[in-house]
Amino acid sequence: MRKAMITPVVLQIILLVLHVNDTMANWNDWWTYEGISGPDFWGRLNPGLWGLCSTGRRQSPINIEPQRLLFDPQLLDLQVGKARVHGILHNTGQGVVFRLETTETPINDISSPSKPDTAGHVAEYGQTSTTRTKVPTVNITGGPLSYAYRVYEIQLHFGRQDHQGSEHLLAGFSFPAEVQIYAYNSELYENATEARSRAYGIAAVSMFVKVANAKEALPKTGQHFLKESNLSKPNLELKMLTDQLQHIIYKGDSVVLKALSVHELLPNTSALITYEGSLTAPGCEETATWILLNRPLYVSSQQLLAMRKLKQGELTLPVAPLGNNFRPPQPLHQRAIRTNIDLYPDRNIRNQKYLDDGTTEGLATTCPSMQVQKFYQVSSEHVAITSRFSVTTKLDNENI
Repeated sequence: MRKAMITPVVLQIILLVLHVNDTMANWNDWWTYEGISGPDFWGRLNPGLWGLCSTGRRQSPINIEPQRLLFDPQLLDLQVGKARVHGILHNTGQGVVFRLETTETPINDISSPSKPDTAGHVAEYGQTSTTRTKVPTVNITGGPLSYAYRVYEIQLHFGRQDHQGSEHLLAGFSFPAEVQIYAYNSELYENATEARSRAYGIAAVSMFVKVANAKEALPKTGQHFLKESNLSKPNLELKMLTDQLQHIIYKGDSVVLKALSVHELLPNTSALITYEGSLTAPGCEETATWILLNRPLYVSSQQLLAMRKLKQGELTLPVAPLGNNFRPPQPLHQRAIRTNIDLYPDRNIRNQKYLDDGTTEGLATTCPSMQVQKFYQVSSEHVAITSRFSVTTKLDNENI
């Protein structure tokens, strides 16, 4: 992607216009994915709130390089609640977002520019219930997470052509789309607004999207990390979302959607890749634990076409199509990327030869293990401390 050019003078004019009257400057309307308001300039347009977009060192998305993955057998399966949830599907002008109903914002009370039906009411789709005493919620636990996280929104990123669209890359390969499920730490924080700027605040579950029965080939180095399904049919829950895109063609359009299963939206939750990163839109807060599942979601060509019919602008000024709403990959900066996908399950770790530099002989380097040589061994009687100089000391384990 070619970077947009902007002179300091032009940038100062833009900032001056925005700051003339803070009450009139809506920052959410000023960022895009292209040009002088695109990712290269997010941190410069609003350094006070979006500075991390330029200066952060734990930014997302990233390119998942298989040779950098660390095998961590302690990573658990991801657990996702099975409740069906209600919410509103929005065209925000920057992307497609499904925001879940909450106790603070029940659907009947949500005030948003919605797409009315012929009777002048907000259109509703899916199963309905006339007597609902509480708002259904979905929690995510397990995997690399130490807390319970409550799902609050689902984002859809896609390209205008099939060769690009996903935010994360796999071995440099981009997919036509990526679905991201965002959840906030409901044990430490009251809501997503509070959690997004706080430690361990956000969990983001990501799935690459492929066209059903498409023949595009992954790079050989990435084939082990994205398993194909024998039933590569379009996901029904994703289809429920994409079927309603016809009602949100323009910025500001929205439609009520009920009875969506986040659990059934996920293809598989046992094998995953995880790293610590950020939100991928301004202000790029570095509070997100990313979890990428190793099975893709499938869509039909018609579903992708429906995405590409969406517009960035309002009905009176539709301007450009909405696609290509992805941030480019960010530098890794020595972060660890862990996976519980063991490419070499038959290896005998106990018989590996440890070398002086701490590496192992005979272990394939595609996915190195997090297991290291133990210099401290605890028994019921003593602790033996063995250095590489073969010096052993017996210690009393009374306080251990």
